Amino acid sequence: MLPNAPKAHYRLGTPRPFNRHTEYACWLQADARREKRLLASIAQLDCVRNLRRHRPTGRVLVEISDEHDPDEAWHWIQHELYDAASFVELDPIWEEAIRWLL
Repeated sequence: MLPNAPKAHYRLGTPRPFNRHTEYACWLQADARREKRLLASIAQLDCVRNLRRHRPTGRVLVEISDEHDPDEAWHWIQHELYDAASFVELDPIWEEAIRWLL
């Protein structure tokens, strides 16, 4: 994997049963610089019921909604995380140069 590849900026565990084994969740660990954007990208998904931070480890528990299949939800979350991690924020000088060219 390339050092700046999007998946290098986060790690999403596999969904596992929790809370009396009737619900599923997975752990998300993200690069501190990108965490806010990554969490915002998945917080509003229908398949995500809740996000809970585990302060000692810095990980976030991503709870999957009961209405969704855990594996399908995991793939949906993974896809959104990949897209959010691929986002490149340009310096204002580059944005101005692009506007000037267009």
